[in-house]
Amino acid sequence: MILRQINMIQMRWHMDITMVGIDYTDAGLDIRGKFSYTKREQEKTITALRKKEGISGCILLSTCNRTELVLSRTREWEREERSLFCELKGQSVEEYGSYLHLRRGMDAVKDLFALAGGLKSQILGEDQILTQMKDAADFSRKFFGTDKILETLFRMAVTAGKEIKTNINLPSSNRSAPLAAISGLEQKGATFKGERCLVIGNGAMGRLTAQLLLDRGADVTVTIRQYRSGIVDVPVEAARIDYSKRYEKLPECRYVFSATASPNTTITADKLDACALQENTVFVDLAVPRDIEEAVGGMDGVTLYDIDDFGVELPEETKQSLAQARQLLEAKAAEFESWYDARDVVPMLLTISGQASEDVIARIDKKLRKSVPEQQDAVEDMVSTAVQKVVNKLMFAVRDSVDVSTFRECVDAMRELYEEETER
Repeated sequence: MILRQINMIQMRWHMDITMVGIDYTDAGLDIRGKFSYTKREQEKTITALRKKEGISGCILLSTCNRTELVLSRTREWEREERSLFCELKGQSVEEYGSYLHLRRGMDAVKDLFALAGGLKSQILGEDQILTQMKDAADFSRKFFGTDKILETLFRMAVTAGKEIKTNINLPSSNRSAPLAAISGLEQKGATFKGERCLVIGNGAMGRLTAQLLLDRGADVTVTIRQYRSGIVDVPVEAARIDYSKRYEKLPECRYVFSATASPNTTITADKLDACALQENTVFVDLAVPRDIEEAVGGMDGVTLYDIDDFGVELPEETKQSLAQARQLLEAKAAEFESWYDARDVVPMLLTISGQASEDVIARIDKKLRKSVPEQQDAVEDMVSTAVQKVVNKLMFAVRDSVDVSTFRECVDAMRELYEEETER
């Protein structure tokens, strides 16, 4: 029987979801930097993972605060995920395994929904995570890394995150790493009006940093690279210099922000030592891995911050909003669980609806031949399509109204009905 074959295939290829990664809660910037990915590295990793037995889908999320690998696995999977995570970056699980978190099944699903809702971010409710998650799924899809399960999981998680942004007033919902850093400096007494600031990097993070400084009245210069063709997108009020001239610009600047996606350092202590810096120059490293050599922080007259220095405490008055967000995310994660548990029933429903249409056609076949013999095929096609649509509509309505076990009982009853009729 077709249905038995479908069941055998689904038992053999049962899927599971795993999430393994590292984030700011368990590892400092230096450790996290060992597991960060450039776009080129992501492409190679996704391509390699899809060739491994037991992996049907993978999405890799790499941001300044975390690196997460989400896998859709089959029963053939026999690897330990932490070992794989370290192996992909050439690191030792014995040395770094204790920094990693591993979640499976619904624990992984709930964690991903909480991440999309901004509840796992260092800056509560920060704006960038939704875009980062969507971009991660899009990037994996581009290189054939996703499967239906991960596509649905990320789509539902991002949708839930958007609903929180729209309907729940979480604190700091418009904050990002650059805003957190600049606000944190202001809380320490810094003022930017009239101050000369250098922003190294003209990517999304660099542009946002430059604009925030301009909004505060700073005199901002942004580095660009000559080899990049086309229009350079930086705020129009900001001056521009070639990246290679950055050290020459440093003596003029009171504040220096570095926010590139490059795995290489942008500022080193030995080269900085030759610069006649202003007294009390402040460097802010917004990148992962580090843009600015850590030794810079030990130089006289220099203060170095990185993104770990600018967390935001949760205000007491936001607890109710946070509870509402968690409740919404729990409900949305449960919706995904219902979809996941019932996804294998869909082929059965399609088969049942097809059998139902054949049943109806068989019952009216004689009357059709007598009444409209010249149009019998066309009428049968219309009747078949209509019956299948009605059966599918009824069964999916049942699915949305009862629990999974009850729904399966309904499907099994219909399946057995047609199996019995076929075997007679």
